[in-house]
Amino acid sequence: MNRLDMTSPQELRDGSCSRRWLIALFVLTCVTMATLIPSMQSPDEFDHVKRAYLLGKGAFTLQASADQGSGGMVDTGLLSYFNAYGVLPYRPHRKLSLEESFAAETARWTGQREFSAAPGTGYYLPAIYIPQALGLMVGEATGLTIGASYDLAVLLTILSCGLLLWAAFWIYPVNPAVLALLILPMSLFQFASSTIDGLSMALTVLSVSLFLRIAQDRRAAAAWLMPALTLALIVLIGSRVHMLPALLMLAMACFYVRTKSSYYLFILAIAIIAAWLLHAMGSTVDKRVLIGASTAEVGLHYLKHPVDFLRVLGATLKRPDLREFYTHSFIGVLGWLDASFRPEVYRLALLALAAIGILSLSFRRLRMDWPSRAALLLCAVASVFMTFLALLVTWNKHPADVVLGVQGRYFALPMILLAYALGASKGAFEGLARKGAAVVLVALMYLSITATVSLMLGRYYQSFAPIESVSVSVSPTPPLSPANPLRVSMSFRYLADQREISRLGINFGTHMRTNRGEAELQLLTPAGETVRVPIALPELKDNEYALLDVPQGRYVSGRIVSITGGGVSVWQATPAGGGPATCMVYVYVDGSSQFTEGCPTP
Repeated sequence: MNRLDMTSPQELRDGSCSRRWLIALFVLTCVTMATLIPSMQSPDEFDHVKRAYLLGKGAFTLQASADQGSGGMVDTGLLSYFNAYGVLPYRPHRKLSLEESFAAETARWTGQREFSAAPGTGYYLPAIYIPQALGLMVGEATGLTIGASYDLAVLLTILSCGLLLWAAFWIYPVNPAVLALLILPMSLFQFASSTIDGLSMALTVLSVSLFLRIAQDRRAAAAWLMPALTLALIVLIGSRVHMLPALLMLAMACFYVRTKSSYYLFILAIAIIAAWLLHAMGSTVDKRVLIGASTAEVGLHYLKHPVDFLRVLGATLKRPDLREFYTHSFIGVLGWLDASFRPEVYRLALLALAAIGILSLSFRRLRMDWPSRAALLLCAVASVFMTFLALLVTWNKHPADVVLGVQGRYFALPMILLAYALGASKGAFEGLARKGAAVVLVALMYLSITATVSLMLGRYYQSFAPIESVSVSVSPTPPLSPANPLRVSMSFRYLADQREISRLGINFGTHMRTNRGEAELQLLTPAGETVRVPIALPELKDNEYALLDVPQGRYVSGRIVSITGGGVSVWQATPAGGGPATCMVYVYVDGSSQFTEGCPTP
């Protein structure tokens, strides 16, 4: 009987750890990171979210626009959400204010769509966006805000990565070197985003685990392993073309299993991947960079003239600045490549990686397993070459002198292959050396988490210079009565830049009681017309914002009058030397929002 559970009592005695605790710790860490990091701060995350949204709307491929490039029809509320966080990328000294965060997180789906380009994602097989698409679909269908929908998409992505890794560790034992790659600052940052980097890493770990299990069991391998490996590689290679050499794993798996169905699966995988890549290269229109020729033409040129590719690659690797950038961005250059660690963090992380790699070496069963492990090594090296070739074809002006656009995080997948090639055929923490690796692994995880948290706080929230306090007093008005209407004063910022409002939130004080009767909000338009909005006083909650639907329009002032009751007050903020402004939330027709400065956070 073929058993795949890698946490048997014997293996636990040999030093294997519980998959459940590993995955639980991984998910908890990633969720914590996702809570700390502002939305859309992973490179090209705007386009990844658009791609997921479009998949949720049934768009399997992107539309081509001659003017803007490939993209699709995206909800205008989602685009407003992008704009709110678009102030941060490439501006390392720009911090996120409380109001900006609130305005973004309360943005709502509008149901109106307009074309928006997302050309960089046109090459990726959309199946890898299923978790993100599901999160956005559920959020929109259930009436969640766009911020909550995005958070749900990220959560489902993290859980999907955790599930894939759990399955991988169950199928074949992981080694400390692989775990080290998964907990680098760059990896944790990407796992905590809605991009496809985390899913790609998890799929790579799963694919290698399936392959090594097949290589070990051979003809006794469970029947479902081959279809699972085929599906994992189709999604992985379809979304990460530089992993094309990983097809060698599927070919060798066919050799080990030697069944007709395995050969059919291999042919099917090649057909699907080839069809998708040909379609993607032929249909994607990318206006971000002028290559000078089509992707297919440039790729064909280097296939015909491989010496040209080697010449460009050699010139690239000779540049010290690029080599240093590859190293740093492999460990972690976070945000939109605008948040770097201190030099000692990179040195310590590299030393820890080297130590874990050496302590993870395994020579067990090498005489039997060397073909499969050599195949992984070959795939890793070839994938590195493919990384440079893919960027050369899609991101550099032709003919190129060096390959630009390559980031160190692109090498994470080949490094996972390498880690398995050097450390397979042994329990995760089996033996004295791997127990030593576990100690270094804990130190690396501590370094990754603490350094990342510190860097994110400094990058997005903490100001270098002291922040001058603003003197604002917040006080309630006298209670509402038939003889005492409450004045509603618009904030100075709103009056300076009036936009159409669809909802208005007013911070009421009920004086810790339920007030009976009805009141009416009377808003004055710039044309002098009065708009009336009823208010049910018993529904108001003490010191909370009551969100009222108002006719779309611009308003300059207002008041609240008693119809059949009273007793409530409204909170107002009065800056030093200025007049009072009612504590309100302005919800604009585009889904964005703003609140009165100095008032309590909604």
